[in-house]
Amino acid sequence: AKSLPSSRNSESEVSATVARYLEAVYYIAHEGEIVRPSRLAEWLGVSPPTVTGLVQRLRDQGLIVISPDHSLTLAAQGVTAAAVIVRRHRVVERWLTDEIGLDWAAADEEAGRISHAFSDQLIDRILTKLGSPGTCPHGNEIPGVEGPARSLVNLANLGPGLVAPISRVSEVAEHEAPQLLSLLDREGLRIGVEVAVIRPSGAEAVTVLRGAHQTALGLGAARAVWVDLNQARDPEAADRDPGDP
Repeated sequence: AKSLPSSRNSESEVSATVARYLEAVYYIAHEGEIVRPSRLAEWLGVSPPTVTGLVQRLRDQGLIVISPDHSLTLAAQGVTAAAVIVRRHRVVERWLTDEIGLDWAAADEEAGRISHAFSDQLIDRILTKLGSPGTCPHGNEIPGVEGPARSLVNLANLGPGLVAPISRVSEVAEHEAPQLLSLLDREGLRIGVEVAVIRPSGAEAVTVLRGAHQTALGLGAARAVWVDLNQARDPEAADRDPGDP
């Protein structure tokens, strides 16, 4: 593991409110969404005028870029500051699950409450103690830690007949659908667990197979759970005689 570069805009030198905004822009953008003020307001649970004022302040501080279409991206300084915040949150999540024994839904909530109190030095020590894991408990990458390359596809798009390990749960699901985390945990659909998917043509839901166990997920939930195609396998192909047509 390596420490992230220090920045005058690290979380220790920005307000809690600014940190929340930078973290939110980072998360939303990393899910492939266009970050607009209305989406940011929805994510943070504040009014659009409140977002507008704070975003302008962040732009003036050189942390955010506002495009002509009003979409938002992190400036270079904003990326550095947000990465420090996200790293801290995800390492604390990992510590809470691996060492304290919290489930992954509770760990996300608790990390949101306490991670700001952890210094960068303490985060580095915890990360080393944990063996430098590359992701948080939900499979989202910890900034500054290099993990194995992954080829991710969500469950709604997993090909028929393929079995692959769950590798990631969307940050959007963590934030906006904590009940999904609880459901996945209850159903044994955790990181590293191999699953297959049945999706009838035109269906608005999929059936996730974990061995003989079946779990129904709506398409929205299925799109929030990702598997790693680099570790996928086709059991039928493996069982097929090489001489068969």
